[in-house]
Amino acid sequence: MRRQSGAGTLAALMLTCVLGATMLLSLAAGAVVYRRVADRVEQSADGRLSLSYITAKLHSGDAAGGVEVGQFGQSDAVFLYQDYGGVTYETILYVYDGSLREMLCEKGWEQDPEFGEPVAQAESLEVSQPSEGLLRLVLTEPPGGGWHSADVYVRSEG
Repeated sequence: MRRQSGAGTLAALMLTCVLGATMLLSLAAGAVVYRRVADRVEQSADGRLSLSYITAKLHSGDAAGGVEVGQFGQSDAVFLYQDYGGVTYETILYVYDGSLREMLCEKGWEQDPEFGEPVAQAESLEVSQPSEGLLRLVLTEPPGGGWHSADVYVRSEG
């Protein structure tokens, strides 16, 4: 009976260790790439969700017949009007201090932008009217997040 040399066993053990280390490094690199992709998808989804929130509010306000574009604080804003019991209330959608905010108050009340309820993170909101009845919304996410835009046709205006 022949005995095997220790060199062959040692070579097999070294090869197994190198293969194991390579697999662990590959898994670690894959986890880092996966985390980056997941973070980007999450940021993009947050921006789209914020814009969807604004457009849904516009559609509900449009049904009531009161949508206006203007300034609130230092930024563009969307004003939605509703009548309840003979009193007109306004919902204001705007960006202040790094977040998209919503404020509900009686029409004509002077309020500070800081009192609005934060809805989502946002850097800025630009609202324009390229044509009668058409609103163009551009929502900029916090630094490094990009921007999203939507065009909404307001039936009560056009």
